[in-house]
Amino acid sequence: MYVFPGIGLGAILCKAVHISQSMIYASAVALSSSINAQERSAGRLYPEINRIREVSIIVAREVIREAQRQGLDREPSIRSANNHQLDAWIRHHMYHPSQETGIPSTANDRGLSSLSSRPAIKAKL
Repeated sequence: MYVFPGIGLGAILCKAVHISQSMIYASAVALSSSINAQERSAGRLYPEINRIREVSIIVAREVIREAQRQGLDREPSIRSANNHQLDAWIRHHMYHPSQETGIPSTANDRGLSSLSSRPAIKAKL
């Protein structure tokens, strides 16, 4: 669960030709290195779930870096970015869920209120 958002995010953002075994390995190493001192002292094997977005950025960065090392990336604009810049770029391109995002229009939005008694939530797509 922890590595898959970062693998997908990294592969999509760097426009990887394909996801290699080395990219998957890099994601596992990134996950392992993202455990902080408090989590380590508590004996945790994985970071706290409430850090999933932060961890996904780290995993995505290392997936991108491995794709770059292997020549599998097709996004030249980020090749010269340092890790801090790349993390900010990844964060900017991450999906940010909200209550109004991704929910399809309902019958109420089309003036057919008799089909649904639930209030409509408009989607921002």
